Amino acid sequence: MDALVCLRERKTCRGFLPRPVPADVLNVILTDALWAPSASNQQPWHFHIIEGRALQHLVECVRQAHREERRGYDPSKGKTIPPQYVERTKQLFRGIRPFIAQLGDGNAAFIESGSFRFYDAPAVVLLTMHAHMPPVRYMDIGMAAQNLMLSAHARGLGTCAVALTLMYADAVKAALSLPDDILPALFIAVGYPDPVFPVNQFRSGRETLENCLTRHA
Repeated sequence: MDALVCLRERKTCRGFLPRPVPADVLNVILTDALWAPSASNQQPWHFHIIEGRALQHLVECVRQAHREERRGYDPSKGKTIPPQYVERTKQLFRGIRPFIAQLGDGNAAFIESGSFRFYDAPAVVLLTMHAHMPPVRYMDIGMAAQNLMLSAHARGLGTCAVALTLMYADAVKAALSLPDDILPALFIAVGYPDPVFPVNQFRSGRETLENCLTRHA
């Protein structure tokens, strides 16, 4: 696939076919992720492929943590972020609501429950980073994640970046037996898109360049 076409075509997938992703395909997209840039070529990322019983166990642990702690889904971050960004979230939900309604769920319920089970994807990739790395290295993790998602799209796969589950990072670390000095950074659900799943018909919009650009000369 042409790189520029891939950039514009990729979108979030929240409904997957119950079809396993071959190990060699996962290895290829993770190899593409390795070619992301990083500061001083430190390559601070580590990838964990979670499938089968391990994935089922992770979902059960996260759900149990949610039942016990009941942390709420708050895309506005408690109304502490600037209002223009909150408005973009509201625009997203206004657009996606009719598609979620076909499933009988409300917006928050679908996003929350879907995230905690990784939208039933057959494979999930967890990107982690050593706790002693400076927080700015999350930028490198993000670039590797973008490589992964673009490579997956080019190979006919769908992806969904899932961060909400990290509200229960302790449960995640326990479920996967991660050492104390390893930080879960981002989950990416990976699988073959379900073409008839209602929410997969939705595509979020983007701001105009003028609203995101300041020129200095």
